Amino acid sequence: MKPKFGIKIKPESTRVSNPNSAEVTPEKSGEIGDIIKLLRPHQWTKNLFCLAGVIFGGRLGEINAIANGILMVVLFSMMASAVYIFNDIQDIDRDRQHPKKRFRPLPSGRVKLTTAKAIGIFLITVSLIGSYNLGIPTFSCLLLYGINNVAYSLKLKNIPLFDVNCIAFGFVLRLLAGIYAVGDTPTAWITLCIFFLTLFQGFAKRRSELLSLLHKHNPIESLEELSPDSLNSTEKPSYLQLFYQRGQNNQQRPVLCHYTLPYLDSLLNSTATMTIMCYSLFTISSGKNTSLVITVPIVYYAVMHYKRIVTVLAAGEEPDRILIEDNSIKISLFLWLVSYLAIVYFDLHIFL
Repeated sequence: MKPKFGIKIKPESTRVSNPNSAEVTPEKSGEIGDIIKLLRPHQWTKNLFCLAGVIFGGRLGEINAIANGILMVVLFSMMASAVYIFNDIQDIDRDRQHPKKRFRPLPSGRVKLTTAKAIGIFLITVSLIGSYNLGIPTFSCLLLYGINNVAYSLKLKNIPLFDVNCIAFGFVLRLLAGIYAVGDTPTAWITLCIFFLTLFQGFAKRRSELLSLLHKHNPIESLEELSPDSLNSTEKPSYLQLFYQRGQNNQQRPVLCHYTLPYLDSLLNSTATMTIMCYSLFTISSGKNTSLVITVPIVYYAVMHYKRIVTVLAAGEEPDRILIEDNSIKISLFLWLVSYLAIVYFDLHIFL
């Protein structure tokens, strides 16, 4: 039985080396369709973190709280799309030289630069005005989110640790804004839990990207070749040489030249541990129902199973795909959500 995840090895003859190859064809779309693609709506699912205050704060029965939570999702999606447009404008010349990205709306010229700028300014203005009407805390979170993403695009994405920390900070701001929007105050432990959880996913993604890059420059036929037995091989890079090699000669993700697999593995270990520890402390030290502690084993299993997917099956480059396709992750999330909501909404008490 073949694993779902892992490095996909393509025969040498199928690799496309010419950016102008006929194998790469542009996607055809109308003007409205191109503008929608420019906004990247498939990325908006990340902003569902803004609903955390409604779901986990016991506000599912309050219409105003639900409305404010949904509004924060919309406002964060608008700001996120504005940031994507900014990124595309910054990278337009580089994307024109890329075999696939050159067919995006801006590099291909299907959306004019002036149109993209106007849309971006409109989205930023509406999102900031909308968040201000919900209060200064939500406005501050959205403003910081925009500043964080601009700093990431201009500089921080090429600085090791800062690159992933910026992404994690963005998720924390989504969480905080969603909680402030419903009139609640976030607890320290759940904030730290989300921070370390998103750090964990971010470093998992970097590990998978680095492994794919190393494979690209040091082709292997199968993962079995990445074993200590290859130490005696003189034809290919040894196991240790490949293991400790940094991701150089990479234009798509330059920051990988500052990482090695062992270093990323250590970051995975520390962030996984901190995630579980912070969540455990949240269940017993944040004024919540202490019976929530029974959900800790579910969280532990989910985190460690995800780590296995990344380190054993060599996946993790597409977190969304893992969450959708891996049955163990889906079952764990379902059990955790049902257990959490049952304890909170039915006020179940198992421990003193």
